[in-house]
Amino acid sequence: MRTKDELFREAQRHVAGRRQRAVTEAQRQRAAALAAHPELAAAEQARTQAGLALAMAAARGGDTGAARARLEAAGQAVDAALTAAGYAPDGLAPRYRCPLCQDTGLYRGAPCRCVAEVARKLRREEINAASPLALCSFSSFEVDRYPDTPEPALGGTPRAYMARVLKYCRDYAAKFSAQSPNLLFMGGAGLGKTHMALAIADAVLERGYDVLYTSSAALAAQLGREHFDRDSEDTWLDACKEADLLILDDLGTEHITALTISVLYELINTRMLCHRPTVYTTNITDQAIFEARYTEKVASRMLGNCRMFKFFGQDQRLA
Repeated sequence: MRTKDELFREAQRHVAGRRQRAVTEAQRQRAAALAAHPELAAAEQARTQAGLALAMAAARGGDTGAARARLEAAGQAVDAALTAAGYAPDGLAPRYRCPLCQDTGLYRGAPCRCVAEVARKLRREEINAASPLALCSFSSFEVDRYPDTPEPALGGTPRAYMARVLKYCRDYAAKFSAQSPNLLFMGGAGLGKTHMALAIADAVLERGYDVLYTSSAALAAQLGREHFDRDSEDTWLDACKEADLLILDDLGTEHITALTISVLYELINTRMLCHRPTVYTTNITDQAIFEARYTEKVASRMLGNCRMFKFFGQDQRLA
């Protein structure tokens, strides 16, 4: 799992690689064209000589008018030779993917939006490797799969209730910001908690925010390795701390140790103080069990600033 900085640097390398490939391919095509069309090669050589003559005239401080005219005429001759050979005037120029920065990664002195797009693609691939993100969206969340019979605890049907939850989560993702609340999805296995969390991740990621997904079991295992490996850097914890939105899935499945509790508190507290929202999912529905597992201190930090949703119904994976 990469931090924002690591992801940005990787995106920059990706864009730089695109530019290098475009230049290399253009050079290959140019060499082939010049070899196949001697008149084009001659016109190119004449333009190069005209350019050198202009540079020398400018260096001597003399009149450059005639030299400029010769260079312009040489350029027109190259265009004519390209047309005669079946090429457009820019037919042998590099084909860059980004028209704004020409794959330099910079536009008007700032990182180009193409770098952010590549970073978002890389993050999406990273999340897909750890979760079924590609299969989870708001449009694929089927409320019709929930029972349409009244549930006393809801004062209505699970289907109507989940339709309201879906609407809330759509609005949450559409309006996501640092001021958005944390969310906690709780309920039995297979009720759509992870699907809903990943649908939020997908929509928020699409809006340009940095989103991370991890299961609590994977996070705890990785943090344990980083803690006991002196040569390891705490990249997972740093990445989780600084993500604009963190999806922490399946709380309750991790191996609990004093280290897990300590690091979990550090993570939750840091994100809360920095106003970085988190979406939690868990099968634990009893607050007393939650506090017993994570301690009252951690549970208070986690639950105290959460909008909680309990998922009802039957295991959707068996439907």
